[in-house]
Amino acid sequence: MKGNQIFVPKGSLREFLIQELHRGGMTGHFGQDKIYFLVTGRFYWPNMRRDINIIVSRCIICQMNKGGKHNTGLYTPLPIPQRLWVDLSMDFVLGLPRTVRGNDSIMMVVDRFSKMAHVVPCRKTFDASHIASLFLKEIICLHGIPASIVSDRDVKFVSYFWKTLWAKLGTKLLFSSAFHPQTDGQTEVTNRILGNLLRCLINEHAMSWDLIFPQAEFAYNNFVNRTTGTTPFELVYGLKLKIPTDVNHLPLPQKVSEASGLCSLYVEPT
Repeated sequence: MKGNQIFVPKGSLREFLIQELHRGGMTGHFGQDKIYFLVTGRFYWPNMRRDINIIVSRCIICQMNKGGKHNTGLYTPLPIPQRLWVDLSMDFVLGLPRTVRGNDSIMMVVDRFSKMAHVVPCRKTFDASHIASLFLKEIICLHGIPASIVSDRDVKFVSYFWKTLWAKLGTKLLFSSAFHPQTDGQTEVTNRILGNLLRCLINEHAMSWDLIFPQAEFAYNNFVNRTTGTTPFELVYGLKLKIPTDVNHLPLPQKVSEASGLCSLYVEPT
């Protein structure tokens, strides 16, 4: 051990850990910086940054599926919320291939405080009542009724039913300016990150992308956000969630015996 990190000896195990944290079952082909934060939170070895940069830069899937950044202007920062899941931003991603389950769109809801996101498969033909049912099932049942929702001026959001529903629940609806996506920069950035993430995870399975969503959502919420400096899961739950590379029980820091001078390891009881 080196503090709370596991020291990994020189060998093929180092490359295996990087590969697992970069493209394993619960990760999503993130970039070098995010993989570095994820590895250093659990393991240690010399020249770790160099090894991570080399392996991640050679990933063929990332090179084929990740697009460049699009300049839509300077993003406008919204007021900073004070609590979890009270002020949300909401958007739709349309034009996706229709799956065998009939889904062709994504409803994405982001908590502006923790940056935690929920992505929900849906259909472009859903009206405001269907979207309200999805929102109740996927968001309100988990986090309660929000105080405000920022969205664009989609016909679903400006419908009479949608406005009346949230007016009776006491939620304030805020709309971005038409043809100005930079008004809600947080949702636009999340759209771009999830787009790259889904392209890497789906690869050759374009007709079943809605089955990848649980993995994609977990990967997004389990990586460090640059704004908060921690993962959305840590902000919401107060702890790091386990991933496949984690051991069952880590030993507590070493305690030196005053009598013998020997080091002993104390392990939490199961």
